[in-house]
Amino acid sequence: MHVSLYEDIYKKIALDIRTGRLAPDSKLPSIRSFADEKGISRNTVINAYNLLLFEGYIYSKEKSGFYVSRMETNPYEIKEHIEAKQVKEDKEESEPILDLSANLIDSSMFPYSTLRQLYREALSKESIFLLEQAGSLMGEEDLRRSIASFVYTHRGINCSFEQVVIGNGTAYHLQKIARLFGSKPTFIMEEPTFQSTLQIIKDTDSEIIQIKQDREGIKVSDLKKATSKKKETQLLHISPSHQFPMGTTMSAPRRSSILSWAYSNNNRYVIEDDYDSDFRYIGHPIPSLQSMDTRDRVIYLGTFSRTLTPALRVSYMILPKQLVRLYKERFNYYHCPVSRIDQRVLSLFIDQGYFVRHINRMKRLYRSKRDYMLDLLREKLPSIRIQGEAAGLHFIIKANKSENELIRQANKLGLFLRGTGNGWIIIGYAHLKDEEMNQAIGILEQIMATK
Repeated sequence: MHVSLYEDIYKKIALDIRTGRLAPDSKLPSIRSFADEKGISRNTVINAYNLLLFEGYIYSKEKSGFYVSRMETNPYEIKEHIEAKQVKEDKEESEPILDLSANLIDSSMFPYSTLRQLYREALSKESIFLLEQAGSLMGEEDLRRSIASFVYTHRGINCSFEQVVIGNGTAYHLQKIARLFGSKPTFIMEEPTFQSTLQIIKDTDSEIIQIKQDREGIKVSDLKKATSKKKETQLLHISPSHQFPMGTTMSAPRRSSILSWAYSNNNRYVIEDDYDSDFRYIGHPIPSLQSMDTRDRVIYLGTFSRTLTPALRVSYMILPKQLVRLYKERFNYYHCPVSRIDQRVLSLFIDQGYFVRHINRMKRLYRSKRDYMLDLLREKLPSIRIQGEAAGLHFIIKANKSENELIRQANKLGLFLRGTGNGWIIIGYAHLKDEEMNQAIGILEQIMATK
C-alpha cells in the first residue's frame, strides 16, 4: 500500500516519541528548518505536525514552536525497535552484492508482448467458459494435450494427454505422490540433492533413504542393498539429465540398471525430476528415462520455471497409465491449483510455436553466459576443478580451500555462494551480466590469493 511522505514523517516521529528517542518537552525543528533539511515542501511538514498534534504526540507553544508531549514509553516496543534496527544494519552491512545461486534466471528475455497478446486472446468472449467453473483435477485438456505433444517431440515421451497432471510446482506433485499409494511410501533420493525437495518429502513424514552417487549417477549396488527388504512402495527420486547439485548426466548403462531395479518389484517407481533438460550445450539431447521405460514405472516431472519464469508457478506430471485411475479416485475432491486462464495462455504459447522459439533463444543466451563464465574461471583460476557444465543453468567448482571457508570469505566480500555439502561450490550464471561475472570471479581470485 502506498504511504504518503507526510504519513511516513509522522510515523517516524511518533515512533521516536514512543521509544524515548525524543525526550519529553524537547523542541522539534521548525517547519521551515525541517523542510529545508529534508528537501521537502513545507506543506508536507505541516501535514505531519498537524497529525502529531491531533493525536497528542506533540503540543505547540504560541510563537515558540512544537514540543514533545509527555507519555509513558513501552519497553517492549523499545526492545523490538532496537532489535529491528540492528537486524537492518547487519543486513545492510553483510548483504551480498552478487548472488551465484542456481535457481535464478535471466528475466530480460521474458516474452512480455507475446504473452500480453495471448492473455487478450484467452480472455476473449469465446473463452468466457474459463471464468464459469474452477476447472478439473487434472488441469485443462488443451494444455495437457499441448504438453503431451511437446514432450513427445522434444523429450521422446510417448504419452496420452490423460496421463498429464497440471500443478503449481514440484512440491504440489510430490505431496500428491506421497499420498497416492495409501500407506506412506519410502523415498530414495540422491545424495546430495535439492534441499528444498528433501524438506518437502520430510514434511510428508515418509521414510527417506539417501544414496551416494558417482560420475555416472546414483550407485545402483547401494540402491539394491538399501531396498532389498522393503515391502512398502518405494519411490526413487532422481534427475538423470542434469543432477542437482552435482551436474552429473546419468550414463545409459546406469539408466538401464535403474529401470531394472524398478521392474524387479511391483511396488517400485522412479520419479524423474526433469527440471532443466531444455538447456543442453554439449552433444545431442539426452533421452528422458521415461522414454526408455517399457513397463510404465516412471513418473515424469516437468516445469516451466526455468524456461519461462518461476513466478508463473506451472508444472506438470506424467503418470504411468496404471496410476491415472488411482490418482483420480484418491483426489477426486481437488481442483487444479493453476488458474484456468494461465493454463489457456500457456497452451496457446506452446501450440503457436512461441515456446520452442523462446527455448532456442534462451539456450543461445545461456550458452553464451556459460562460456563466458567458464573462460573467466579458466583464465583467472586455472587450478580450479569444474564439473557439470554440459547442461542446465549451473555447474560446480572445487578449489584449494574448504567449502565452508570459501563460502564464508565470499559472503564477507559481498559474493553469495552455496555449497553441495561435499566440497564443491555451485556456480549459477544465468542471471548475471558480463560485468557481474567479472566481479564475481575477481572476488574468488582475491580469496584464492589469501592463505
